[in-house]
Amino acid sequence: MLRSFTERLRSVTAELTKFVVVGGFCFVLDTALAYFFRFTVHLGPTTSKTLSTIIAVAVSYVGNRLWSFAHRVDDDRGHGQDITVYAGINVVGLVITLVPVDVAHYLLHESSPLAFTVSGIIGTAVATVFRFWAYRRFVFVAAPELAERAALV
Repeated sequence: MLRSFTERLRSVTAELTKFVVVGGFCFVLDTALAYFFRFTVHLGPTTSKTLSTIIAVAVSYVGNRLWSFAHRVDDDRGHGQDITVYAGINVVGLVITLVPVDVAHYLLHESSPLAFTVSGIIGTAVATVFRFWAYRRFVFVAAPELAERAALV
């Protein structure tokens, strides 16, 4: 019983560490692109954050599929179902991300670069917690024969 718990904890810790590395890279990419689109290209706050999030999510999918959750992916499966569910989860994540951005801009009338960046970071942080849970639960679901490999990766 204790061994099973320890192995499971090690597996989750390994996944979470890899997820944080991929997510950290994508967070920097998302934040930089959102700032670029908003203050260099002069797009609106919602459009800027939406575009940056879509690009970061695409990069994140590759990193998570090939590294963070690679041991959970059965190589014989097609990519159609997991990418469709991944996209659906990220639509929800995008909405979560946009709520603080839109509240800051449209309700509080805060349009400074600092307000835009901070509201984007807050939304991204909340959406990241949701995404980690949802990816493990619905996208990168370990097949029983792959679960053993999880503790070793």
